[in-house]
Amino acid sequence: MSRFFESEMVRETVMDLERMQQQLAKDMYLIGTYSREQKQDHLKLLKAFLEKQKLFFFRVSLSDDPDALMIKNKVLEAAKMFGYSELDGMDKFFEKLDETIQDLENSLDR
Repeated sequence: MSRFFESEMVRETVMDLERMQQQLAKDMYLIGTYSREQKQDHLKLLKAFLEKQKLFFFRVSLSDDPDALMIKNKVLEAAKMFGYSELDGMDKFFEKLDETIQDLENSLDR
């Protein structure tokens, strides 16, 4: 195991992200049957997941550990599928995701 992943905080974050991702994936199949309140709960989880991802990406970006750099590159490659541009940077990408979640919240209010 690399130094980066020896950190208890990093391991806990990875486990939290995995747990949240599994719940979000499960929700995708059921969201059409959810009540308004359940949809709001889903969006809260989505927001928490995004915040945790931002912090994890920031932590990975500060590390010079080879495994952390590999994770960072994988995240950047995955983000490209969702519109990430190296010119704008990850801050702009995360900002767009925040806006999308806000739009979804607003659509629940209509």
